[in-house]
Amino acid sequence: MNLSLVLHAHQPPGNFDSVFEHGMKTCYGPVLDLIEERRVLRLSMHWSGPLLEWMEIHTPERIDQIRRLVEGGQVELVAAGMYEPVLSLLPRRDRVGQLRAHRAYLARRFGVDATVGWLTERVWEPSLVSDLVEGGIAAVTLDDRHFMSAGLAESDLGAPYLTEHQGAPMLVAPGGNDMRAAIPWASVDEALNVIKRRAEAGTSILVYGDDTEKFGMWPGTYRSVIRSGWLAQFFDGLLALPDDIDVVPLGEAVERSQVAGRVYIPDGSYPEMLEWTLTAAAQRSLSQIRGALSEVGLLDTVNPHMRSGLYFQFLAKYPEVNLLHKRMLDVSRRCERLLRGTRSWDPDDLPEAVRELWRAQANCAYWHGMFGGIYLPHIRQRLWYHLLRAEDALERERGPERMLRRFDLDADGEDEVVVTTPDLVVVVDPSDGAVVELSHRPSSTNLGDTLALREESYHDPEDPPYPYDRGRRGIFVDRFLASGRPPARSTLVEDRGEFSGLPYAVKSRKRGDTVEVQLEREAAATEGTAAIRKTIEVRSDAAEITATYRVTSMDGTVEGRFAVELNLAMLFRERARGSVRIANRDFALPRGGATKGAESLSLSMDDIDVSAEISVSPPADVDVRAIETVSRSEAGFERTPQQIAVLLSWPVTLERGDEFSPTVTLSLSSEAAR
Repeated sequence: MNLSLVLHAHQPPGNFDSVFEHGMKTCYGPVLDLIEERRVLRLSMHWSGPLLEWMEIHTPERIDQIRRLVEGGQVELVAAGMYEPVLSLLPRRDRVGQLRAHRAYLARRFGVDATVGWLTERVWEPSLVSDLVEGGIAAVTLDDRHFMSAGLAESDLGAPYLTEHQGAPMLVAPGGNDMRAAIPWASVDEALNVIKRRAEAGTSILVYGDDTEKFGMWPGTYRSVIRSGWLAQFFDGLLALPDDIDVVPLGEAVERSQVAGRVYIPDGSYPEMLEWTLTAAAQRSLSQIRGALSEVGLLDTVNPHMRSGLYFQFLAKYPEVNLLHKRMLDVSRRCERLLRGTRSWDPDDLPEAVRELWRAQANCAYWHGMFGGIYLPHIRQRLWYHLLRAEDALERERGPERMLRRFDLDADGEDEVVVTTPDLVVVVDPSDGAVVELSHRPSSTNLGDTLALREESYHDPEDPPYPYDRGRRGIFVDRFLASGRPPARSTLVEDRGEFSGLPYAVKSRKRGDTVEVQLEREAAATEGTAAIRKTIEVRSDAAEITATYRVTSMDGTVEGRFAVELNLAMLFRERARGSVRIANRDFALPRGGATKGAESLSLSMDDIDVSAEISVSPPADVDVRAIETVSRSEAGFERTPQQIAVLLSWPVTLERGDEFSPTVTLSLSSEAAR
């Protein structure tokens, strides 16, 4: 039997240096050392582009160590998309280009022609085959569950299969779930016995493909895997296996093995990923079904054939991620001609716009489960950083983008308004009646990169951690509150209107150097019916955006508080510290504060290069607070500050036909702009 270990090592762009350093100290470095100490141990390794680029700068000695292991025949390097994208999310040109770029990087750095592929998050669809082949990949490993979803039995998974798309053939090797369940969680002897049992059953190829981070970075594993000697003993055990088991890299294993036949594998990923795409209610229901099957002893029989979910459903579940994805596609379309006639796919030789675009395609911010980065603002913001830098580089190549574009940017069937100036990119989404992107181009920061409070399956449905939002946490969100004292930092904001997160009618026009976007909605307010007309103005010569309101009582008496909320993504650094000044009073951020009757306020953070100033007419009562989410990771439950919410409110009593007309201006500045 040919046994292949494929170790996958990755850190996303924008992860904190402290995380990279911790990984190098507790995981990546020790694993490399243990391999190098055993000169006859041979395996496959995938190192993602973002991790390799960090290592080049911070730990070049580890790059040299990998090169020694490659030259000594101990390590076969495995290729994927250069910046670790989920290939299914990309246009074909970017799928193929990213594969070629990673292979070109590995060739330059390590002198190898990598033809074995790693599939990011094991997200598969049949059409990927022709793109993988065009990108230079001849074989990949997939989970055994992928093969079972095509109707194969577990007993059929002892050899590689051939698949194809549009006449382009490729080998696919089944990975063993029993191996992933044992390594490194079982004892060394139990893990080795799994291998021996598979050999005795007549398996010709057995593949273990999983995250290197399980060997030292996952909670508790540095102690249980590295310090305890588990991995060292396991490696020694591999070298002492019976002679009929050869431990070889995956490329060599598939060459040695007889192909079992042809297979066409449905779309999928590992089971947990697909379940994470489901709604909270659907995940709980699936858990109950599994429990019922377990009680009657059928779970093990049925489980391999159960599947729910589709990776793309993350784009429906999290509209914030869908916007990032569709903005990425928009920039990709505009970059397309830059790839024509490409002679060198080495990342260093690519146009800057393409390189930055591909960095913005890194997978981690596009999904959430036990892992994934949707709930990590520094991971999301870094992709926006690269996307905005790609747009800047693109404009240097092609000239400035049109100031006003109105089209269905987010593919929801309704047009959005996109305003581009030298200083700003503003996206107004009438489906939410708010600004959902406010990118400050000099600092490459999207202050609209916020996250709504929404239900997750691990929240207690009887005692949720917070009231869930109806819509996006945008900028210029309209709310109606009860009469009385204005909200303060410790009190709940209860929206009694039917405006936030609901659709508005939209008109837009360009007048000279100014774009005007008019949003209108008539709906229930406190104690009556109101109509809101707000005109959002963006000038080409200023990094500011103004919303002018006309709030009219249409029926009954509208009595209470009218409020405008601006959610600003300013909390994405490792130690977010800053201050807000409201009417000459200073408050620390992210703690926040409240003041009555303010005409202006300013917000700044110690470690981001963009500050915000808000001016209000007439003077408003102001509440500034951090909005935190509760999410789950491999380390347990985490409270994460996502954005700063600035709530401006005014007491109003409007009889039928009465109007209230406040104006709010948000101005941005930075050292980069100056």
